Amino acid sequence: LRWLNYLRPNIKHGGFSEEEDSIILSLYISIGSRWSIIAAQLPGR
Repeated sequence: LRWLNYLRPNIKHGGFSEEEDSIILSLYISIGSRWSIIAAQLPGR
């Protein structure tokens, strides 16, 4: 399953963009280290 998810064409690989960094930072400040919730806010990651 992990390999199939890796092969999906709509998944972004590489570093985070400036916009994604700001989303991660603001969510981390507001809700803490609840990474599953933060990940749900980053489509394609």
